Amino acid sequence: MMNFSSLIHEFEQSNFFKYIGFECVSVEYGKVIIQIQKRPDISNLKDMLHGGVIMSGLDIVMGITSRTLGVKAASTIQMEVKFVNSVFEGTTEIIGELIHRSDHTAILNGKVIDDQGNLIAYSTATFRLYS
Repeated sequence: MMNFSSLIHEFEQSNFFKYIGFECVSVEYGKVIIQIQKRPDISNLKDMLHGGVIMSGLDIVMGITSRTLGVKAASTIQMEVKFVNSVFEGTTEIIGELIHRSDHTAILNGKVIDDQGNLIAYSTATFRLYS
């Protein structure tokens, strides 16, 4: 079993990660879960969790998932997000999972689930892997 404590620490100490308020829940090879608590300062004009926060969370969780593959860095090449619901309160989990890996790229999916188990958004993305 791989130890991802330094990877977790790296992301948890990044300014953007801390500023938005993401928290790592689970990190394993090919699968990562982070969460975010809905707050007024990251909400839109309708008091829903802002879509940009959701998209950032998906990008981050899939980026961390890419890094669990043992590479030094990963960058987003392409990302598509579909929103299917809104978050008005509570804690939201954001899950990233590996679908396919080649030597230089990884394809991942992401999903956002509220604390009632409702699907909020889902995503697919391609990441460039750097050895």
